[in-house]
Amino acid sequence: MEEHVLILGSKGMLGGQLLKVFGAKAIGWDREDCDVLKTEDLRFKIKDLRLPIKAVINCVAYNDVDGAEEKQEIANLLNAEVPGVLAKICKDLGIPLVHFSTNYVFDDEKGEYAEDAQASPKSEYAKSKYEGELAVKNNTDKFYIVRTAVLFGPKGESELSKKSFVELMLDLSSKNPTVKAVSDEVNSITYAPDLAAAVKNLLDDKKPFGVYHITNSGFGSWFDFAAEIFKITGKTTKLEPVPSTDFKRAAHRPKKSVLLNTKLQPLRLWQEALAEFLNFTKY
Repeated sequence: MEEHVLILGSKGMLGGQLLKVFGAKAIGWDREDCDVLKTEDLRFKIKDLRLPIKAVINCVAYNDVDGAEEKQEIANLLNAEVPGVLAKICKDLGIPLVHFSTNYVFDDEKGEYAEDAQASPKSEYAKSKYEGELAVKNNTDKFYIVRTAVLFGPKGESELSKKSFVELMLDLSSKNPTVKAVSDEVNSITYAPDLAAAVKNLLDDKKPFGVYHITNSGFGSWFDFAAEIFKITGKTTKLEPVPSTDFKRAAHRPKKSVLLNTKLQPLRLWQEALAEFLNFTKY
């Protein structure tokens, strides 16, 4: 009997792409299929699949960076407690767990971070994600913690699936003659289909368990990202670089938090992935 993967949060942006790359070997659960907050139900449902499971892939998360400043309880519940529970269940059942984290677990003192760099989260969102990493590590030995950053791609099916920066910039450009974008915050950038394919390779190749950084090659500021979006789509909207202080946001963001991939084959440049996405998307 062929091994399958169980994808939790399968109607989000990343979950949807994981369903595509794993195809017939994927089992997708979203909120209506399974409540991850009901621990015993979750354990029973996974155990009751009666299929060989290659891995559980957890795409469930609270990803409102600013919202987490006020909604710390729900952020900690989804980003820290649930991953710990999942890790326990997976350990009991002998199933590897894939869990996603963020470049925001790092501050901006060094700017570029390898997988073994010391985390120093500043925002409540970042703290909850780092606690999730620790919860996974403390409750199972068979884990892949995949840190990624600035995810874009086709919107997920879920009504809770957020618009990506690409959609936000294109929306703004259709309504305003001038668009402002932050030029003093630099991140890695990631195309969801490329990330999904890399996760599949991680499992298929049976890479050693541990922490991995998976983003597209290169990095850029929000201004760089917006400029490339407008360039590819031929937008004539004026783009104005501004400091991060021009936008009042509740949560701290690192000035530079680039993820260095020292373990896997590098993915293509984010500009190439963006061009593919926009050229096959009608805007």
